[in-house]
Formats: sequence, structure tokens, C-alpha cells
Amino acid sequence: MKKTVFLALFSIATFLSCNTPVTKKVLIIGRGKITAQDNNITMTNGAGYTEETVEVKGDKAVAWNVTTGTGKTTINIPEEKGFYILNLKTDTIVGSQQNLGQDLGGRTMTQEELKGKIDSLVKLTTGANVSFGGHNYFILPNQLIKISPNMEAKVYGPFTKIPRSIEADKDGKAPEMYKFYTNTEMRDLITKLTKNTY
Repeated sequence: MKKTVFLALFSIATFLSCNTPVTKKVLIIGRGKITAQDNNITMTNGAGYTEETVEVKGDKAVAWNVTTGTGKTTINIPEEKGFYILNLKTDTIVGSQQNLGQDLGGRTMTQEELKGKIDSLVKLTTGANVSFGGHNYFILPNQLIKISPNMEAKVYGPFTKIPRSIEADKDGKAPEMYKFYTNTEMRDLITKLTKNTY
């Protein structure tokens, strides 16, 4: 009898744990190869850019044991639902929300607008104009940052182009979208944009 009750409770617990909803997504940005197993994240050194999106279930905070070529650290993922980025690169990651029809529009910028954009990007590379409310981000190495409460946001990491064709979200609206760069990549972009000023 006790064995039957135990098996029944074990089966219910297993069923419930399998049906626990995903409440957080974490885009891990690094280089080499990223492996995620349970609460253990391992990044083996290698060439090239890599990223891995890991889904986290449940509404409790989670501690990840992260191992990279530079050592071990613990990354605490808060209980709040949403989309997060974990930067495992040695370079800072910067980025912001993109507004369709404005940031990606095909119109030509005036010189004043271009200079204003360059100034804003320069400040972004130093973290000078960063705020969650402003939807721009400055993510240091080994830092986890919440990007949005929306797990369905479209997030494009460094060295990843935003597709020319963007699908509407499930409500038929323009999707919530973010683009990120390494600080080195952003400085190269600033140099290219500066050549267009006079």
C-alpha cells in the first residue's frame, strides 16, 4: 500500500514538473561552444561568435553554475518572468529596442539626425545613456540583464542581422524587437557612420 501511494505521488510530481510553464528565456552570448544542462552552463573556448537560448521553467529564482575558460561563477536568474541576456564574452554587449518604421526606415537622415545618432551611440558604448525605461542596454562580461517582460520579444545578438522581412506578432502587431552589438562592433559602426558626416 505504501509503495503504491509513493509511486502515485512520484508520478503526480513528475507530471507537474514536466508541465511547469516556461517563464524566462535567457539568450547566452559567448564564443566557442555553449552547453546548458540543468543549472550548469559551460562555455568551452573556441573561435567565432556563438549564442544559445535557454528556457527556464517556474516562478522561482534560479542559480546557474557557469564555467568558462576564465573560471567559474554563479549567475542568479531572478524570479521575474521575461527575456534576459547573459554575456559570457570578454567584450561588453550594447544594444537597444528597434522601432519599426523609425530605426529601420528607408528614408535618408539629415546631417543633424545622423550626428545625433552617432552621439547617442558613442554614449551607449560607455553606458552613459543607459536605462531600462529607455530600452537601451550596457551588459558587462559575466552579467545578466533583463531585456523585457515579454518572452516572445525578438532579440538579435551581435554579428546577427535583422531579417529584411519581419513577421507580425500573434496579435498582428509589429513585434517587440531588440538588436545588440559587441562594443568593438559598435565602435566600427560609429566609425563608418562618422565618414558620412561633414
